[in-house]
Amino acid sequence: MRLALFDLDDTLLDGDCSDRWNLWMIEQGWISDAEAFMARAEKMHQAYHAGKLKLEEYLAMTLAPLRGRRVADVQKEVERFVATHLQPRIFEQAWACLEEHRKAGDTLVLISASSRHLVEPVATVLGIEHVLAVELTVERGVNEEARYTGQSEGIFSYRGGKVLRLQQWLGERQITPSHTTFYSDSRNDLPLLQYVDCPVAVNPDPVLAEVASVEGWRRLDWRTAAPPKRLTA
Repeated sequence: MRLALFDLDDTLLDGDCSDRWNLWMIEQGWISDAEAFMARAEKMHQAYHAGKLKLEEYLAMTLAPLRGRRVADVQKEVERFVATHLQPRIFEQAWACLEEHRKAGDTLVLISASSRHLVEPVATVLGIEHVLAVELTVERGVNEEARYTGQSEGIFSYRGGKVLRLQQWLGERQITPSHTTFYSDSRNDLPLLQYVDCPVAVNPDPVLAEVASVEGWRRLDWRTAAPPKRLTA
C-alpha cells in the first residue's frame, strides 16, 4: 500500500479551519465574551506559528462552547460552515494533487491537529476516506442523545503525536506501507515530514521553508502559483 498523507490547514485549505470556526461560533452567539476569547485565540495562534502552542490549552478554550450541545445539532452547523466558509477556500491545486494520487492508486489520509468535528466533513468534501484528527469526548444522557463534553481524548494528532497516531492507525489495520508521502505547510509537522519517505512542503512557513531547502525536499507554493484548471468528472 502506498500512502498519501495530507495536512489540512494552510495546506489543502487556504487558512485555518479552527480559526474560522471560532468566528462562526461567535456569530452564532455560542461565546459570551467574544473580545476576550479572540484575544486569547490570537495569542495562541501566534504561539502555534512559533512552534510553542500548548494544544491542550487551546482545546480547553475552543471546545468549551460545545459543552452540553447535541452532537447532531453541532454537526448541522458544521455542515453549513464547511459549505459556506471552507469549501470555497480549498486550493484548486489541492484538488488536482488529490486526483493524481487517486489515479496512482494511493490511499489518501487527512491528518490534522484540528478537531474531528471540523476535519471529517472537509475530508468528505475532498473525497478522503481516512481521517486522523483530535478526538472529542461525547456523553449520552437519559434520552440517549449524544452531547459533547467540551473535552478531548486520546493522543493529539499534533507535532510528534501525528507520527504516533499514524503508527497506531497502521498497527490497527496491520498495514506496512510500501511508500509514504506527506504534504504540510508547518514547522509543527517536521516530525512526520522527517518520518515519511517523501516529504513535501506546501506553502511552507519560514522554518519549514529553510528545512526543505537544506534537505532538498519538494516545495509547492499554491498561493503564488497560477492554479491549474479544475478537474471535472
